[in-house]
Amino acid sequence: MDDSETERLISTDVAGLSGEEMLDHLDSVERRMKELLKTELDLLEGSADLLTDRPDLQARLDHLRTVDLNDVTGTAG
Repeated sequence: MDDSETERLISTDVAGLSGEEMLDHLDSVERRMKELLKTELDLLEGSADLLTDRPDLQARLDHLRTVDLNDVTGTAG
């Protein structure tokens, strides 16, 4: 997914979605969020020199290491 996919997910008018469409949309949003969190985790793990002086970033890295970032099951694509 790219920035245009993120924008599409953000700007979707959920009021007009059916129940099944809403579930598909929520699966897509969750999948995208996990992709972004994985990217953040990778960046923080690759920046050990920055973490020394930034306890807030170290805390964020520690938190991300506890988050389940496996793929979301669902019907969205």
